[in-house]
Amino acid sequence: MHYFISVFLFIFFSSGLLHAEELTIGLIPEQNVFKQFKRYEPLGKYIEKKTGVKIRFSVLSRYGNIIERFQQEKMDGTFWGSFTGALAIIKLGVEPLARPVNPDGNSTYKGYIFTRKDSGITSVELMKGRVFAFVDRATSTGYIFQVVYLKGHGVKDIDGYLTHLPQFKS
Repeated sequence: MHYFISVFLFIFFSSGLLHAEELTIGLIPEQNVFKQFKRYEPLGKYIEKKTGVKIRFSVLSRYGNIIERFQQEKMDGTFWGSFTGALAIIKLGVEPLARPVNPDGNSTYKGYIFTRKDSGITSVELMKGRVFAFVDRATSTGYIFQVVYLKGHGVKDIDGYLTHLPQFKS
């Protein structure tokens, strides 16, 4: 799990204000949703056993409207990605309480740029005019990291430098 966790549930535990019969926790669309449900099921059962409150996990289907969907569905907590977590702090006033740490002690993640092996692209200069598919603009690893990388390699006008695929709407 390579993203910040901001789960309101822990606020309820520490404050003693847990009076709900059910709490809904959002899962971000960063990972396979079936794996996430399986991964977080033991946590949900543990919390249910300790509190008597039913835990329901719900998938926040895409990054573009993740903050709005969190509010609309009146979720009690969620696992945020780093960029959406920062937005939630600014827009909603959430307070991150925990973040995952990998077994090696690392708590970061990376964005990548992939090219086909036979594309001939081995540098930013060779990307000029080529088709480039970004992920949603509200992601660090699928958009922001790539933009920073390209700008760091002298690309001032990314829209003029690359050919973009149309963004998918969900």
